[in-house]
Amino acid sequence: MDTIKRRLNSTRAQLETLERELGGWTPKTAQEGQCINWFKITLKEELDKLIRLSEEWLVRKVADYEQEKRCIVEIFERINEARVQFEKLLLKDLTPSRIADHKYHLESEEERHVRRQVCTPGTRVRILDDIVTWAKNTSPESPNVYWLFGQAGSGKSTIAYSVARRFEFADDPNDTIILGGNFFCSRQFEEARLSKCIIRTVVYHLALKCRAFADQLRDADFETVNQNVCAQLEGLLIAPWQASKPHPLNTPPQYLIVIDALDEINGTGGSEFLRDLLEVIDKNENRLQGLKFLVTSRPDPNLVRHVNSLKLKHLYRLEQVPPAEAQYDIRTYLMAELPHFAEGEEIKNLIVLTDGLFIYAATIVKYLARRGRSEQKSFLTTLLASSNSSNSSNLQSLSTGMPFTLLDTLYSQILNEAFRDFSPKEDGWEDRCSIMHTFLCTAERTSTSVVANLLFTSDYTDVAERLLSDLHAVLYCEHGRVLAYHKSFSDFIFNQERSGNFWCNQAMHHRLLADACFRCMQDGLCFNIAKIPSSFVMDVDNPMLADAVKENIPPVLSYSSRNWSYHLSAAALIIPDGLHDSISDFLQLRALFWIEAMNLLRLRGHCGLMLRTVHDWGHTDLVTSVAFSPDGKQIVSGSYDKSVRVWDALMGNKLKVLNGHTDWVTSVAFLPDGKQIVSGSYNKSVQVWDASTGNKLKVLKGHTDSVTSVAFSPDGKQIASGSYDKLVQVWDVLTGDKLKVLKGHTGWVASVAFLPDGKQIVSGSYDKSVRVWDALTGDELKVLKGHTNLVRSVAFSSDGKQIVSGSNDGSVRVWDALTGNELKVLKGHTNLVRSVAFSPDGKQIVSGSRDKSLKVLMGHTESVSSVAFLPDGKQIVSGSDDKSVWVWDVSTGNKSKVLKGHTYSVRSVAFSPDGKQIVSGSCDKSVWVWDSLTGNELKVLKGHTELVSSVAFSPDGKQIVSGSHDKSVRVWDVLMGDELKVLKGHTDSVTSVAFSPDGKQIVSGSYDKSVRVWDVSTGNEMKVLKGHTDLVRSVAFLPDGKQIASGSDDNFVSVWNFASQYIRETISNSNYIEKYTGWLLSPDGQHRLMFVAPELLLPDASNILTIPRTACSYVDLARSALGPQWNQCYHL
Repeated sequence: MDTIKRRLNSTRAQLETLERELGGWTPKTAQEGQCINWFKITLKEELDKLIRLSEEWLVRKVADYEQEKRCIVEIFERINEARVQFEKLLLKDLTPSRIADHKYHLESEEERHVRRQVCTPGTRVRILDDIVTWAKNTSPESPNVYWLFGQAGSGKSTIAYSVARRFEFADDPNDTIILGGNFFCSRQFEEARLSKCIIRTVVYHLALKCRAFADQLRDADFETVNQNVCAQLEGLLIAPWQASKPHPLNTPPQYLIVIDALDEINGTGGSEFLRDLLEVIDKNENRLQGLKFLVTSRPDPNLVRHVNSLKLKHLYRLEQVPPAEAQYDIRTYLMAELPHFAEGEEIKNLIVLTDGLFIYAATIVKYLARRGRSEQKSFLTTLLASSNSSNSSNLQSLSTGMPFTLLDTLYSQILNEAFRDFSPKEDGWEDRCSIMHTFLCTAERTSTSVVANLLFTSDYTDVAERLLSDLHAVLYCEHGRVLAYHKSFSDFIFNQERSGNFWCNQAMHHRLLADACFRCMQDGLCFNIAKIPSSFVMDVDNPMLADAVKENIPPVLSYSSRNWSYHLSAAALIIPDGLHDSISDFLQLRALFWIEAMNLLRLRGHCGLMLRTVHDWGHTDLVTSVAFSPDGKQIVSGSYDKSVRVWDALMGNKLKVLNGHTDWVTSVAFLPDGKQIVSGSYNKSVQVWDASTGNKLKVLKGHTDSVTSVAFSPDGKQIASGSYDKLVQVWDVLTGDKLKVLKGHTGWVASVAFLPDGKQIVSGSYDKSVRVWDALTGDELKVLKGHTNLVRSVAFSSDGKQIVSGSNDGSVRVWDALTGNELKVLKGHTNLVRSVAFSPDGKQIVSGSRDKSLKVLMGHTESVSSVAFLPDGKQIVSGSDDKSVWVWDVSTGNKSKVLKGHTYSVRSVAFSPDGKQIVSGSCDKSVWVWDSLTGNELKVLKGHTELVSSVAFSPDGKQIVSGSHDKSVRVWDVLMGDELKVLKGHTDSVTSVAFSPDGKQIVSGSYDKSVRVWDVSTGNEMKVLKGHTDLVRSVAFLPDGKQIASGSDDNFVSVWNFASQYIRETISNSNYIEKYTGWLLSPDGQHRLMFVAPELLLPDASNILTIPRTACSYVDLARSALGPQWNQCYHL
């Protein structure tokens, strides 16, 4: 009893401390405040009960012990539930994955979708002890990362799950570490196969376990959940963890983070995540003291080499487990699962056959589970005989990386048994294969009835269920969803060499499923699909909506609506016969109905991303290179999706997909006669294709690193290729032989090109140089130096006399091909230059940059900030950041003069009314007046103390007005150059100035969001026009001088009446718009008629006209079908 009392008092003290801490907690939002108050009340009530129990304990009898025990347990259960709900609300923005949590199937009795098992007792003892010892080692020298890797089926996930359970439900009071967080990846569920979900989930778990960390996490920027892995690690884990460290004298528990099966993450996301994770942990080891990470995945040789260079890590290869130990573990497992075979020869032979592969043994056990003793014995006999008859040279374990023969034999045996009543090419065989392939290809695991309805009709549900039963060793169903026990089965089915007649061509099957989704939506979608009785009823006010959605949007239509884009993307590697018609029908006739259905399914936010799939349909990753065919009728493109595609240049249709590269395609080109295509890839190869058939003609191997650039010679007989191996290689197109290896670059080669006569090759490199080579001898002719960063692109002019190069230093440089001298440095891009080319006549250069601009370089060498026409329209004047003013002939497009004198960027230019003079304002704080005929400087007007942003002539040409960032407007005498007036009133930079047509007023716009009107003769401020909500960029008088127009960064153009007695007209409307909600209400205010986004509503201002960024609309609701009549809006 004394022990119970001490525990009561100790717990009471802890709860009182927690109550005091909550009192000082400042909520960030009203919802958070409500949650804190609710938690306080719950805590106070339960604490009072605990105090009463504590005080009454001495006078209570021992006989009441069980009753008191139940009371205490109930108190703690209520407090714990309140705590969990409180903490979950505070961390709701992390949106963790529930399915990826190792406890998911334990906590969710209604939705058991994930089957995970711990290691059979007595198995994996050594590796589990090794991990536990590592985890419990708190010394600074102990590695904080343990990477367990092995091939598919080697038991990684079972080990990881056992470890997670061991430290989640630890009974050892001496444990110094507990499970802080976990993420079990699974390709079968979207939220468990996205790398972006891992950190947010692990952080969420850790916050629920560690109060100090949760306190710091409250102040973190949760926007980082949508950023890359490194940003998530820093913002959500490292910084809050470091800030939560307790006093050095206190020894808190350490926390173990378990991340399993990274190979199940989409694409290469798992390897990329692991690389980022390990690098970040390695760089921040001191900031992460107290955290340890157990990570499992399949092996990645490149990653292993990289990890070996890091400091704190522990690598464990499952394939290094001694054979005797692996056989002992499998024997223990089989004896536990198949006790009736314990003394038979079958078990002994089976142990040898598994060759240390756990998934092999587990699959056999699952297959035998539903069989009688005689059937089990027969199957094992057949399996052993089949395995013994296989070619012994192919009997390799998964650990060697050789063919999956052992597992393939088992899977083939199971499939042959399931399909025993059918022959290949028969309808029954094809139907069952299609169903099985769909089980493995759906975007989310779904039911047999959805699969049957998607492919055929509901009549096929029985067929799907029978097939699932026959495949129970590899597939299973829980609560209506079909799942695979292990990823190795889908790997087998998706590999043609391994699965033979059972092979699933993924791209073709996804194309079939995409078409099925469109067909289903065509048949099922309609206006008001949920049969909502009135347009006046909001979804939140409709208590029957959920039932209506369930009744009118059947599961197969729901699946199709949610996942058609997934299948469309996955089908992009094949020619989409017929899909264009389905997509066209969907977009033209069904899209609005689909959006309505998605809204009812509470997935409206996904619509934009899904529609973008159609927009981007084609390559499934970054496009790296494009080229026209010589006749301009076709386009070839290469992509990071490893494919080369040929397109119809006129219609945009995809003509061919050339698959063969096993890594990113970096460069493509057409043969000069258009009959062949060449492509270079990160897989170190150059491949030549037949442009008409798409067949691969040659694979040119010789580079020892990624190929970055390829080019045909003008006669089509040779190919030049550049590579990360720092070499340029020349190949014979006809034979595929390597002709020359051009050595000289000290960095990666990024770009290659032939001289138009084919006698020379130019190359650009990461070593910042451009080099010219003799194509015949391979000799280096010239080294062109000047770029200060790597050179990304090079090209010859059509006459071969000049070379252009683009670089990461943001410049484009032009070189003399004969002498190697630098002729021009063209600046203007604000980011690296990715590509350059000459125009056919050699007079212009085009450049593309990461600053998202395409520039044709023929005049100014930097950004043009201002242009103006001569009053007669025959000439244009331009000012640029290159400090110059240019005058152009409108009829020819040629420049006639270049006016130089400013020492900084020119921001504004204008012609005088008679066209004889030009005025320019500059960042050098000066205003210059020029003779437009001769280009001579006439005057330099100085007085502004900051850059001059705007200049203008008066209508009579005798005065100039200038606006500046010094917040002033100044008026100048053109003849004498004198400053006549300084107009002050703006409270921020002046951006634009203009004279009225009669020259009596000046208007100015400013960063202070106002438009101001000034009297020229007195300099007095006449009016301040307010209404814009952002800075004013431009102002002008209308020709009649009675109105002023202003443009602003608030995306509106406003027109103001300059008449002094103007009174704004108010237009009445019988309907009322709630400005803050955007709802247009009926006259009585009882019904919502139409929604207009609040940001699209015109602002209230004293101007007479507002022109928004997008068009204005007027809606006549007099004849609208609203309320109960809204079903009349649409008829098929």
